[in-house]
Amino acid sequence: MSQQQALKLSVLTEKHYGNWVRYAQVEEASARLALWLVKGGGVWLSSEDVAGKSHLIHAVFKEHPQVKIISPNAANMSSVRQLKSWLSVCEHHAYWVLDLPAGKLSTPLAYAVFHLIERAKNMNKALLISWRCTELDMPPELSSRLLMMPQVKIEPSNNDEDLQRVLESVLQTMQWDMKETVLPTLLQHVPRNLPDLLNAIDKLDVYSREKRVKMNGVLALKVLGIHD
Repeated sequence: MSQQQALKLSVLTEKHYGNWVRYAQVEEASARLALWLVKGGGVWLSSEDVAGKSHLIHAVFKEHPQVKIISPNAANMSSVRQLKSWLSVCEHHAYWVLDLPAGKLSTPLAYAVFHLIERAKNMNKALLISWRCTELDMPPELSSRLLMMPQVKIEPSNNDEDLQRVLESVLQTMQWDMKETVLPTLLQHVPRNLPDLLNAIDKLDVYSREKRVKMNGVLALKVLGIHD
């Protein structure tokens, strides 16, 4: 089995239109984000599962100097320090985009988000929050604010052609050259949904790096424990 060199390089993840994949389920969300740039206000961008929200907002807003994208800092930061940190970088911008990790937030982070929403209103700033969560993930105070904001949902595509294009973009972003037999193999043997397919790619990537071997369709099935 051929060996490949494991290069100790820090690879930057670039999220832009060059590697963003447009498909039917994201057209409405893209149009709504464009409208937000014109009208402002508050918007909550969400999805039922992994759908590329972070990639979309970076692709849409990267070239707009009036927009500032912010995200949480250190996990142990207090709500006051987190809010001050956000305001220090975004208060002079007209449009704020908060990109949150999926799922339940820590109590300090949830309070920081709550106060950021209030500050945006008081300062007449446009605020877009990207967050995938359930109602159980939201404390009551934050829930009351979020549910008052217009919600835009993105649905991941289950179309094979779209899924392959998304996965090819992911691999391009990772700067990992996967043999052309691998993706068709994954689409044939792994459940046709984005979370399962991305999880499979992560497992193959870890194995390929640890063993320093090039991945192919046969080896992919073996690593994933799938019997053809």
